Amino acid sequence: MAYIITQKTIFDYSEIEILGDLERLKLALEGIDDENLMLKLESKRKNGRNDYPVRVMWNLIIAMKIFEHKSVSSFRRECLRNAGLRKICGLNDHANKKHLVPPERVFIGFLKLLMTEEEEMNKIFKTQVEFLYKTIEGFGETLAGDGKYIDSYAKNKSKEEMTSTDNRSENDAEYSIKEYHYTDAKGNKQIKKETHYGFKAHIICDVATELPVAFKVTKGNYDEKKAILELVEELTEEQKEIAKYLLLDRGYDSIRIIMLLKALSINPIIDIRNMWKGEITKQYKDTNIVYNAYGEVFYIDEKTQQHKMKYEGYDRQKKCLRYSHNGKIYRIYISYDERIFLPIARDSKKFKEIYKGRTTVERLNGRLDRDYMFENHQIRGLEKMNLMVLITMIVMN
Repeated sequence: MAYIITQKTIFDYSEIEILGDLERLKLALEGIDDENLMLKLESKRKNGRNDYPVRVMWNLIIAMKIFEHKSVSSFRRECLRNAGLRKICGLNDHANKKHLVPPERVFIGFLKLLMTEEEEMNKIFKTQVEFLYKTIEGFGETLAGDGKYIDSYAKNKSKEEMTSTDNRSENDAEYSIKEYHYTDAKGNKQIKKETHYGFKAHIICDVATELPVAFKVTKGNYDEKKAILELVEELTEEQKEIAKYLLLDRGYDSIRIIMLLKALSINPIIDIRNMWKGEITKQYKDTNIVYNAYGEVFYIDEKTQQHKMKYEGYDRQKKCLRYSHNGKIYRIYISYDERIFLPIARDSKKFKEIYKGRTTVERLNGRLDRDYMFENHQIRGLEKMNLMVLITMIVMN
């Protein structure tokens, strides 16, 4: 059954957010192609007890995400007072059972069962992404990536906890330090450091729709640059061909990332860090042209006066940026300094306009925190964290 909602555009995520929880739940359950997963889970139960069928438990797990509950106990209380929720999820109020809603131990057991079918659940997510590529014009052309810390609220690991098999302990979380570079009111460069203990979700999303295209969950100390390289390499050949731009913040300013994207004919739209020590400008070859650490290009006249040059576009055949001064065109080959000179010039209006789209992945991260309760969660262990993020991405799509 197709569930139809009236909205201005199918690409505006806010149209989904304003719906009631039950309407959002119906949309999610009807939009997830989970039949193969259900059949595999049912085959594992075989002739065992089936008081709460796997289809009902799966619906309840999806509902727990949509109804924004961080714990099974609080979600069970929601189910007990919400008859409409129980009905949509497949619970029969008139069944001769001791419990109207499955006990907490049943939820825990079902989540453990889901962990054994991570491959099948990943197929659901990838099938959704393929569907979006086929049905939404321009989907995947402009991508944005980011890494999001998911802090653990468990106590710091002790030696006993590291070897414990108790699911309430945290054995996988790791420490990481995030640095913020900024200039204060007096013009001095400052560094602010934040310590995180937990995990990290590395995400690539479509800028136009703010929907996830690829992701991976790691321990908190995993290298963000390495993760984004792996995510790009794991895209399908068709997805790589469709992608025109990948937008990343300065934390991903890396020659390896830039070279990989250029090799795939994907334009790197990456903010840059000033890694020069003491230098303000550098000379371009043996010319009167100099450039700074942010990709701005200047012409030095006979009086050693500096004039900002006008960007005139990219010569794709010769792989060079074209700049003009006093009516004359000068070429700067991007191979001269791969970090500074990109196919779309860093100091161009086009670069700056495209880069504004990077905030879409920040909004997606915000939804993870706000709507799906990762800002204040009770999840322990990398395997379970990966499962819950995967379920969330499936629900989003």
